[in-house]
Amino acid sequence: MKGKADLLERYINGNCTPEEKLYVDLWLDTQYVENNEWGKMTDEHKKAFMIALFGDINKEIGLKEKSAVELWPRIRIAAGIAAAVATIVFGVWFFTSPRHLDNDRHPELVSGSDIAPGRSGATITLANGEVIVLSEAKNGVIIDPTSLTYDDGSEIASEAAQPRNDERGGGRHPELVSGSQLTASTAKGQTYEFTLPDGSHVFLNADSRIIFPSQFSGKERKILLEGEAYFVVKHNEKQPFKVESKGQIVEDIGTEFNINAYADESSVKTTLVEGSARVISSAGRADAMSVTLMPNQQASLVNGKLKVKTVDPESVTAWKSGILLFNSMPLEELMRQVARWYDVEVVYENESLKQHPMEGSVSKYSNVSRILKTIENTGAVKFKITGRKIVVSK
Repeated sequence: MKGKADLLERYINGNCTPEEKLYVDLWLDTQYVENNEWGKMTDEHKKAFMIALFGDINKEIGLKEKSAVELWPRIRIAAGIAAAVATIVFGVWFFTSPRHLDNDRHPELVSGSDIAPGRSGATITLANGEVIVLSEAKNGVIIDPTSLTYDDGSEIASEAAQPRNDERGGGRHPELVSGSQLTASTAKGQTYEFTLPDGSHVFLNADSRIIFPSQFSGKERKILLEGEAYFVVKHNEKQPFKVESKGQIVEDIGTEFNINAYADESSVKTTLVEGSARVISSAGRADAMSVTLMPNQQASLVNGKLKVKTVDPESVTAWKSGILLFNSMPLEELMRQVARWYDVEVVYENESLKQHPMEGSVSKYSNVSRILKTIENTGAVKFKITGRKIVVSK
């Protein structure tokens, strides 16, 4: 037991010998990843899978007589692959253990069609209406007042991205000049990173979009958000950074924060990771409210009212690390995340199932059948895949 735990810890921290790494890769390929996909994963995908599978188990947890369900509320997702793993024990398999994922226990999922996970991808719509489809092989794009480039320095290949005359040189985009409005969008099943003209970074989750000028001028830097995004703001006291979304405005004060403002969610949630931020509800109205968040605080906007509570920001931003994390989350909310990432329709045979609380974690880079099996292991619901529709039943 301890030998295997030590080996996994070395693997996660990148300290394995080549022979040990090969052993673990082969073991994971045959035990944990369907269709021998482990060897095809990128290092980022492997990292997300390992974090979701093993987590960071607190030293004080008693393991002998506790099930994965009982332990989960006391388990935190590791911040990254370099983070020290307090304890790694094969005896704790969570919901993703092959003991629970045997194909013969879920014939309706195995025999039916499966759905691949989402991937990197997005579009940028220019002020003249032209749409640039960003490469799935890239992770991010850098936007400055006159050009668009990928974060690796390569030029964006698109007819819409071609210069209108030779004087501007390669890679120039005259349609970006004069602070024209741009729209960066992800469809269902897509995520992408955008570096804005001021140097701020925006990580856009699936089925989301931001609207912003190609050049920030004036007294403030203001963008509009629909959906979910993580912001790393380049602070500028003389030009505040503001995000407007679904009845609220968030103003940074040297900040990293996450905003979940999907139209189909009952509340807007702003979670502060670093720095501080001011959240203003119903801006411009007599009943406007304002709160200043400190790290590890979350503001929820419901019916124009703001409520603040302390949260673990890692659980909120797990999507950035390729993890679906659901702590005491209603099934309906969890399945909305699944629908956005896998681009599927979810149908319930019984409306009462929607509020059933769920606990667990799984890699977003798995096929949808693995996600559904993970949820089925709670014994609360069953699933059936029909085309791109998921039917939920008791």
